[in-house]
Amino acid sequence: DTDADASFSARVETLKKWLSANGARFPKVSINRYASEGRDLRTVADLEKGEEAIFIPRKCIIAISDGKTCTVGQAVRKETSGWISNHTYLAIRILTERSLGEKSFFSPWLQVLPKDYKDQGMPQYWNKTQRAELSYTKTLGKSDGVLENISEMWNKIKKVSAVKAMKWTLEEFKWARFTVLTRTFGCTEQGTAETMMVPLADMANHDFNRPTRWDYNDKKAGFTVRVVRGVRDNEMLTDTYGNKGNDSFLPVYGFCVENNNWNQARFALPLRNINGVSVKNLERLHVSKCAYDYNDGKFKYIDSSCDTQASGSSRGGKELFSYARAIVLTEEEYKEVKLSLKTYLGPVSRQNESRALRLIDKKATASLKRFDTTLEEDLKILHDEKRAPRFSWYRNAVLARSGEKGTLIYFKKLAETMIPLLLCTSIEEMKANPHYRKLQAASKKENFGYYATRYFEHVVQPLVTGHPTDSQRRPNGRQS
Repeated sequence: DTDADASFSARVETLKKWLSANGARFPKVSINRYASEGRDLRTVADLEKGEEAIFIPRKCIIAISDGKTCTVGQAVRKETSGWISNHTYLAIRILTERSLGEKSFFSPWLQVLPKDYKDQGMPQYWNKTQRAELSYTKTLGKSDGVLENISEMWNKIKKVSAVKAMKWTLEEFKWARFTVLTRTFGCTEQGTAETMMVPLADMANHDFNRPTRWDYNDKKAGFTVRVVRGVRDNEMLTDTYGNKGNDSFLPVYGFCVENNNWNQARFALPLRNINGVSVKNLERLHVSKCAYDYNDGKFKYIDSSCDTQASGSSRGGKELFSYARAIVLTEEEYKEVKLSLKTYLGPVSRQNESRALRLIDKKATASLKRFDTTLEEDLKILHDEKRAPRFSWYRNAVLARSGEKGTLIYFKKLAETMIPLLLCTSIEEMKANPHYRKLQAASKKENFGYYATRYFEHVVQPLVTGHPTDSQRRPNGRQS
């Protein structure tokens, strides 16, 4: 659309003039538009390693503190009770500025933001047929969870006098929340953690192998983006949105990454020890603040990637095994194990680990049976780009669900490989086992070869040989 392109170009020029007039620097960076609501950053000249690509002064940035101290933000803090998310305060400030129209200092930036998010690929805007392609996925659950959180926050603030005076609607608040969700940076300002919205820098697309690094510089009083390797003229200037799976990328940003190795799956685990052991504080066994940990009264849900040695929102393997070990403890094991709410339950014994693996395997099998398609069928669909074109909603749906299936299958394969090795009583016996040889032959460039080997080295081998790792020497794990 020629008129739309001309309109976008004009708005971009206004943004650039506004930024430059207020002290921003980006001499070798331009904004490119490639779809109705798609845009990216590209270089207009070579950038050398270590060179500053972008500098945005603090006055052009909106942070959580700015949302909390504005008139509406202060009213929300005064008139509401309970928790109000930081993203809500950012959304309040964004809506406040948008309500001012061209009188807003931030108007040039607001004019280039997406007008809505229906064209951004987010499943929150999909119809019933489209959503069906994500049936039984954590991706769909997370998508719905985002909307539930937005509605929850709106219901808390909509009765605040200042909010009512602004006459905002739920749809406007939803727009602001999605704007915040898709373009914030976690920084530190004057020693305090901040979440910032940074014009221009927020248009960088995702790449795990991004050439940039950014931070907020107190001395310069601004946000800086530097390149850690040379970037040639007319190359895309990218950032990373984090080491996340497509189960996170799709509901938060509206896209999926091909060949993503960070995909998670959701495990529905029993709320009580399966052996009838009364494990004290089981429901409060430490789970990382970032990790998904939800109890619906029927199951405890934990999300996990293939990395069983790491924790957090994009990992979760450590949380999964910590809880699984606890709910398969026997009375004898429980007497020897000290559970702490401030740490994880490390490997307990060969027998306990085997039971934990069997439980995880069982849950993975149950989850896989719920899907209408197999992983093999999904991969066949992805191979046919006429059927599933690149960047289409359908391809993204298949990428998300196949990623979850791949993670579930990884855990089934992990159990199949490790349980026989845990039956061994010596390293010599293990090395003679065909499952050991299979593990050694697996490519370390693939998820199974890399992560299963790490699990073997940190958990299985120490349990079999009797040489504990650091985690097993801690009070929460047995030493043999």
